[in-house]
Amino acid sequence: MTKPLTHFFAFVIISVIAVSCSQSPEKQLTGTWKVSDVQTDFDETKVTPEMLRQVVDMQKQTFFKILNDTIMVIISNNVTHEAKWHFNKETSEIIYFFVGMENMSHTLGKFEENKIVSKSNTPLGVITTTFEKE
Repeated sequence: MTKPLTHFFAFVIISVIAVSCSQSPEKQLTGTWKVSDVQTDFDETKVTPEMLRQVVDMQKQTFFKILNDTIMVIISNNVTHEAKWHFNKETSEIIYFFVGMENMSHTLGKFEENKIVSKSNTPLGVITTTFEKE
């Protein structure tokens, strides 16, 4: 292969990488997100193994679709909820609220390393749910 042709292919590869890496977080978030991992930090004197399994199974039933830069659909136990969302660039958090309830926002989780990590404090302890894009 000649040198100019080699340089051309190198330029094309670098350009593709640069464009894909420069995509805004909002664009990277568009798509369907499903649970890839659930970790619990519970007081084991307060929960049975069966209770713990049920909590983890319940978390795994929830997934969501980010349709565009403002609309998301949350599916939990076969029930669909539409919400509005935005990305906080300072904290890397995804915040959402239901239409008509704008003053009651919720934190979906933090976007880090192409995953969304959600931590929930419950009376039993902390649940950390990791979502990955399909």
